[in-house]
Amino acid sequence: MKTFLSLLFLAPVLNAVPAAPATAPAVQASAPEKARPGAYALELWKDPNFAKFFLGTYSVFPDVEPPLSDKDRELLNQLLPMMSKPVEAAGALVKLITKDTNAIFDLTLGNLYLENGQYEPAAKMFQRAVDKFPSFRRAWRGLGMVQVRQQKWLGAVTHLSRAIGLGAQDGPSYGLYGFALLSLDRAASAESAYRMALMFQPDVLDWKLGLVRCVLKQQKAAEAASLCEEIIRDNPDRTEFISLQSEAYLAMKDNLKAAENLEILARSGVAKPEELQRLGDIYLVSKDPALALSAYKRAIDAGGFEAAKVISQAENLSMQGALTEASALIQQAREAGAGKLGKEDEVRLLKLEARLAVSAGRAGDAIPMLQRAVELNPLDGGALMLLGQHYMDGKDGAKATGYFERAVKLKDYEASASLRLATLHITANKLADALPLLKRSNELKANDSVAKLITDIERSLRKGGAK
Repeated sequence: MKTFLSLLFLAPVLNAVPAAPATAPAVQASAPEKARPGAYALELWKDPNFAKFFLGTYSVFPDVEPPLSDKDRELLNQLLPMMSKPVEAAGALVKLITKDTNAIFDLTLGNLYLENGQYEPAAKMFQRAVDKFPSFRRAWRGLGMVQVRQQKWLGAVTHLSRAIGLGAQDGPSYGLYGFALLSLDRAASAESAYRMALMFQPDVLDWKLGLVRCVLKQQKAAEAASLCEEIIRDNPDRTEFISLQSEAYLAMKDNLKAAENLEILARSGVAKPEELQRLGDIYLVSKDPALALSAYKRAIDAGGFEAAKVISQAENLSMQGALTEASALIQQAREAGAGKLGKEDEVRLLKLEARLAVSAGRAGDAIPMLQRAVELNPLDGGALMLLGQHYMDGKDGAKATGYFERAVKLKDYEASASLRLATLHITANKLADALPLLKRSNELKANDSVAKLITDIERSLRKGGAK
């Protein structure tokens, strides 16, 4: 007689769909699943060794298994011929399972669903298995695995820890447990789990990747860099470790080594936009604006255009006095963001272009840019103040007053706009009009020079000076 063990190890990967009875959904063909974000992307699901391990979860471990009756064994033997036709086997299981059948059958159907990426039905069957037999280790592990795939991290941690507590001692159980913990930002606990996983599977890169991320999160940068060095030496094609090592070097304040790693990725043509942006930031901090500009432009060319981020990069370049580089990056931003810039980003870009124009001695060119910014956002105090100052410097008091009066209504600009308006009144010898504005400005932002000016004007007015 063929044994249950031989039956279960014959289970192939599912690839079709049985009809779905009312009691439980049948196995269905599923479209390729898009990668889901977690602590990082697992390669485990594509590993043939993991597939072998998973098939092993169909076997029986009596200490944590529901006992099989003679009737259970007979039913399982009846399923044996169907195992070469998994759809048929799944359909038979769906019809067979009731609240009174052995939990082994629920587990088996759950495994079939999980293999085929049908996570909700799989979770339902694993849960039914543990409800029937609470110490069913394989069912707890299956429930944890399916919840990792569903990104239900708390549930995954709870159920995988239960399986481990019931004696699951293997790399996948500990590794997925670590993955779920890391996804919950519990890096110290995840580190312990990953180290256990590596005891069982020392060559699995998913677990090494997780361990590196854990130690990085705990600011153990030197250890992370060392781990990456070992992995890169044995797996030079795994470029994610070169990137992670650059993060470790940055944490160690070794910008040169971090840049070297990122340049390796860039020159190999595998650098991601965020890695090129990080490279640009390193060069910016190192006060090499030409190299920073090159990295930022490469990031945009690689598809990494984020308007707010690129504008911040251009602003940082301009603050370092790298006006040519800032202007070049703005031009790239204009080209990449044509028709895609939101109102807020457009206003920021216009104000930056205006400042660069003024710095280049082209103040006249800045005015239409600032006026356009104010059209887009009438409450942009920065643009209103710049326009007011421009007309104030040009002795056009009426226009300057108009812009400052709009700015004074904005909380963040009330103090400075009040001071500018007071200055205009003083210039026009309207001291009585200037005094309340000076007092308000000084009340909002105390200034010794303003306080002295208030005293002088009050003295002048008491003596019957100009009004």
